[in-house]
Amino acid sequence: AMAFYPEAVPEEVIRLCAALAAQEHGDARRAIDLLRVAAEIAERSGASVVEEKHVRLAQNMIERGRVFEALSTLPLHSKLVLTSLYLLARNNVQNSMSGLLYEAYRQVCSLLGIEPLSDRRVSTLISELDMLGVLKSEVVSMGRYGRSRKITLMTSIDEIEQVLENDDLLKTILKDVKNLYTVKKEASTK
Repeated sequence: AMAFYPEAVPEEVIRLCAALAAQEHGDARRAIDLLRVAAEIAERSGASVVEEKHVRLAQNMIERGRVFEALSTLPLHSKLVLTSLYLLARNNVQNSMSGLLYEAYRQVCSLLGIEPLSDRRVSTLISELDMLGVLKSEVVSMGRYGRSRKITLMTSIDEIEQVLENDDLLKTILKDVKNLYTVKKEASTK
């Protein structure tokens, strides 16, 4: 159990915790959790009073934990699509076209000895990852060449790397990124 000394938590800090919790779901447990993590941060930094900056840091820590948990529990092929996007981003391709992403995905599957899904099924996985906010996918016209999807990673490379490092199958890819997928820089401008 945690207790606070009188004056250790100013009124404005409590209001900030409540406001931040209300933005999300309005759950009092979220506000209490935010205050608890902020107090731990304040204590570790040697502060005698919980400040707004501690609450902001706590909010970031909690959010990172949620992202990690969400990405860690994705199905295998969703993780493989995410791994492919990660590798493209590591090769300075910030906006991948769906064909390029699918080719990277096929190569990742090949390296791991996994049968790849069809491009249509991968397209569905991309839509699911888009709904989760992991990436942004938008249909773009390629003129007479038809339409494609431009896919942008919305999750930081560091967060994805952390998830990959904790996955027994996928962490092998991190060890040998250089031998994986080399992408021409002009691919990102198409």
